[in-house]
Amino acid sequence: MASINGDWFHSRSSSNLEELLAVRELVIESQKPDYSGWRWSGSRYTDPMQYRFAEIVGVQPSTMQTKIRTMIRYGFIKEGNLCPLIWTRMGSIWNDLYTIGNYIAAQQIYELTLSISLAIFAFNDSHAQYSTNPAQGDIPLKFLLNNLDNDNSISLTEFSALVDGTKEGVARDASYWKRDLINSGLFNELNDRLIYTSKYPNFVREIKNFTPNTLLSDADWESIRDNPLIEISPFKVSIKEIFENITQQQSIEEQITDEIYTAPLVEAVSEEEESQIPELDILSTDLRFANSTRRMRNAAWAIRIKKKYNYICAVPNCDVNGQIFVEASHIKPDNVPDGAPPHRTHILNGICLCRHCHIAFDKGYFSLTDDHRIITSPKFSEIVDQNLKTVILSSNSIVIKSRIDSKMPLAEFIRYHRNFKFKN
Repeated sequence: MASINGDWFHSRSSSNLEELLAVRELVIESQKPDYSGWRWSGSRYTDPMQYRFAEIVGVQPSTMQTKIRTMIRYGFIKEGNLCPLIWTRMGSIWNDLYTIGNYIAAQQIYELTLSISLAIFAFNDSHAQYSTNPAQGDIPLKFLLNNLDNDNSISLTEFSALVDGTKEGVARDASYWKRDLINSGLFNELNDRLIYTSKYPNFVREIKNFTPNTLLSDADWESIRDNPLIEISPFKVSIKEIFENITQQQSIEEQITDEIYTAPLVEAVSEEEESQIPELDILSTDLRFANSTRRMRNAAWAIRIKKKYNYICAVPNCDVNGQIFVEASHIKPDNVPDGAPPHRTHILNGICLCRHCHIAFDKGYFSLTDDHRIITSPKFSEIVDQNLKTVILSSNSIVIKSRIDSKMPLAEFIRYHRNFKFKN
């Protein structure tokens, strides 16, 4: 086994955000049909497409391949040699937040993803020299955190000795490790020392006391790095807490109706919660929600509604689809006192709509018949002609798109909307 004192392996690739943004361009390009099934890791000498693909980010094929492998190693891209390139769950959250302009939260997810990767990364004396299964080697981050001084710091001289020992020249890896630790937000550099920033205290405490479960396979650890909130993750409690803290810092509570801006963060936690709740028991009065916030309960409901409609707007002639472009709309409004049955998180009191159709529905410009056909309000004539108006008016008298389970909203919830929200 490589020594934990003075022989830390590093692939000599960059964890800088600029590198991730470059790979983001490659992910987008890799979705094009021309690249479907193409091997991005192939030989540049026999495959001219290597140059075409690499030119997207203005580099040589070998550099392009290194960038992709780097982001696989850091947990943003799934393992694999074929296009399209696929985000991990953490990578997808980062990309969604960056795409919709929530750059502060995107930066925090970028740092957290690096921290998680470092937490389970281990090195050994195998051919690969490292593993994402922490039971297969020594965990450098754990070792470092447990060897800081009383001020939670280490001198750069000591750090260099810890990482490189007596290695010289190009063999030295301390600068690469220092960059990773700083980019993760876990450490700052000050007065020739690396200082722990006190970031993620509970997560760091778990890392320091971490004993990897030897029964977990390499594939299990890949799944944990992909989505650290899953049940087998040893860090799921502290990571969920970090996600909660980020949402609170981003004023998510006040922006809950603005799901296109906030959904990637809120849903990451809620998705794991909702998957464990039987469909008929997702009512807001369920005692299993006693320790959950209303935000989390509503988000779990919203995720399930959108999934049931396969992330497609239910208005017949609307073609909007995609996770960050659709929203879950209450039919009987959330702010109405609960009746019998309770409606706020009833699985049949929701419909998946795009942002614009959602607004029109809430404002009462269209509603539904008991047999789930669109009815449009005469007040629609007061709205300036636009694509939204055409889409909804052309859908009049047509049954809404079906859920994947073929269930439809309850008529009693529809009647409430028709009687109290619809503009007659």
